Amino acid sequence: MIPLNAIKLIGLGLSLALLGACGDSKISAVKDTRLHGDEFTVGETLGKIKECKSTDWASEIVNNATIVTHTCTVKLSEEIREKAKQAELAALKTRASLANISVTTDLHGARNAQAEAGRRSEERAAQAAQKLAEMDRAIERVANATWSPWISLTGASLTRPSAPPDPGVWEAKRQADVAALTKQKEALLATVEAERQKSAEAAQAAQREIDETTQWSEKFEREAERTYASVAKDVDSFYDRSHEVKVKTSFRYREGGNAEPISSTFIVDDVEVNGTIPVYLMDPKRMAEYLTYMTKSGLGMKAPDLFDERFPIERTGGPNRGYRYKNSTSAT
Repeated sequence: MIPLNAIKLIGLGLSLALLGACGDSKISAVKDTRLHGDEFTVGETLGKIKECKSTDWASEIVNNATIVTHTCTVKLSEEIREKAKQAELAALKTRASLANISVTTDLHGARNAQAEAGRRSEERAAQAAQKLAEMDRAIERVANATWSPWISLTGASLTRPSAPPDPGVWEAKRQADVAALTKQKEALLATVEAERQKSAEAAQAAQREIDETTQWSEKFEREAERTYASVAKDVDSFYDRSHEVKVKTSFRYREGGNAEPISSTFIVDDVEVNGTIPVYLMDPKRMAEYLTYMTKSGLGMKAPDLFDERFPIERTGGPNRGYRYKNSTSAT
C-alpha cells in the first residue's frame, strides 16, 4: 500500500505538471502565431533578433485575460550608449540654458515698465507745463485788462454800453480775478509737484526692482553653471556603469485564436522607460531601429528633471513676489 503522504506528493506533482503544460501551451500558441500572414511565426521572428543576449517567456492572468510576454535582455552597442549619453547631456544643457528665463523675463519687463513710466511722466510734465503757461498768460491778461462798456464787471456781454465803474471798484475786481487765477495756479502746482513726487518714487522703486532682479539674474547664471556641472558629472557616472536593458513584448492570448500583440516596453534597470510600436515583429533586423529610437533621449536618467530638483533658486509668490534660495544656501 502506498502511504498517504506519498499519494499527496504524487497528486501535487501531477497538478504542477498540468499547470506547467497549460502555461507552456499558451506560450507555444503565441510562438506559433503568424501575424498578418507573415512568413515566419512570432517565435521564429523573435528568435532571430541578434540583439537579444538572453530571452524569457512567461504567461499570467491580467484582468481575466491571458497575457504572454517575451522578455529580451539587450546589450546596447557602444554607439547607442554614446548617442544616448550625448542626448541626455544636450537635454541637460538646454534645460540649464533656460534656467534663468523667468528672471530674464522679469528683468525685461521691469525695464520696459520703467521706460513706459518715464515716458508717461514726461508726457504728464509736458501737459502740466502747457497748462501752467496758459494760466500765466491768463493771469497776465486779467492783470492788464482794461474796462469795456460792453462787458459787465461779472464778465457777461452787454447789449447796451454801460457807464464806467468807479476806478477803485475796477481795480478791486482785477485784483480779485488775479487772486482767483493765482490760487488755481497754486493748486495746479501742488498737483504737479505731487505727481512729480509720485513719479520719482515709482522710478526709484522700479530701479530697485531692476537692481534686485539683475542681482538674481547673475545668481541664476552662476547657479545654473554649478547645477549643470553637478548633474553632468552624474550623467558621466551613470553612463560609465553597465545597465540591464530589456525589451518586453506582450501578447493577449485567446484560446483557439491567434495571439494579439498589445505592447512593447523598454526597461532599464527594472524601470519601465516608455514604449512604442514593436517594429521588430515585422522584421527582426529592425530591433536596432527600435533601440535607437527608444534611446534617442537617453536611458531614462532624466537629467533635466534632476537639474530642476537640484537647482537651488525658486520663485516666491504673494505680495513680495520674487526669488529666494530653497534652503537659504547656494548650490555646491
